[in-house]
Amino acid sequence: MIIFTEHNSLVYAISREFLIPAITHTTPKEERAEILDNFRTGRYTCIVTSKVLEEGIDVPEASVGVILSGSGSKREYKQRLGRILRKKEGKLAILYELVSKGTTEIGIARRRKYAPE
Repeated sequence: MIIFTEHNSLVYAISREFLIPAITHTTPKEERAEILDNFRTGRYTCIVTSKVLEEGIDVPEASVGVILSGSGSKREYKQRLGRILRKKEGKLAILYELVSKGTTEIGIARRRKYAPE
């Protein structure tokens, strides 16, 4: 599972609270590579990240994605979705998007869901 957030502070809070390896733009290259290798081999079953894993980095396959916050950008959403929709034989891919009641996230998620391609 990959947990995506918009904010580094949330990445670190989730990492501390649930003891999940975190990757942000401040994560040193060597540490990032080690975390991704451990995720690839199954030693880590979950990682939490901000925008840093959306493009240009070879991320191991994941079957579950969780979006805890986002910008509303279709491009960002598709990048995150693409991280879990890679070819996997016989495996389902699931993307959860958590939207907080009473926030602008509701309108953003609704517009993205119903917007024509």
